[in-house]
Amino acid sequence: MPHTLVTGPVSEPVDLADAKLHLRVDGIDEDVLIEGYISAARLSIEAYAGLALLDQSWDLVLDSWPGPVVDFNMGPITSILSVSVDGKALSPDTYNLAPGLNARLVRTDGATWPRPKSLAAGIAVRFASGFGANGSDVPRDLRHALLMIVAHWYENRELAPDTSDQLTPPVRRLLAPYRKLRL
Repeated sequence: MPHTLVTGPVSEPVDLADAKLHLRVDGIDEDVLIEGYISAARLSIEAYAGLALLDQSWDLVLDSWPGPVVDFNMGPITSILSVSVDGKALSPDTYNLAPGLNARLVRTDGATWPRPKSLAAGIAVRFASGFGANGSDVPRDLRHALLMIVAHWYENRELAPDTSDQLTPPVRRLLAPYRKLRL
């Protein structure tokens, strides 16, 4: 079930001033570097844990319905923006959202979902995800994990901030309650 980002967040969960305070950095010489670490750390957390930290919209594309329930494998999902089959919108009366970190799209009792005519990618679900629009909406432990990643990368610049295997054990422990396990 591939997810495609439609609209990304307009800010980051932690601003530059908070990151510099955490790093005990004065001056502006490394602002661009630190801002890059903040963005990369957010992306690493989102990829590792299956989260959208800030408000974003996504498309989930399916070849066929997996059943009366569709798992998103990411969260938190806050709303369903649209569901379409072969480009034709389904009535919102045919589905409900069980919101939250383990959100699911659930077919309404008695409703039927049409089978896509396309053999591939005939079903598209557009949804909104994230803890909120502002960094203060993101749980404190996730913001702290982000700051820990930024500090680790700042102190260990030879590491490229692009893979989850660079997440330290304390960061992994902070992310564990939120992590979506994929089979």
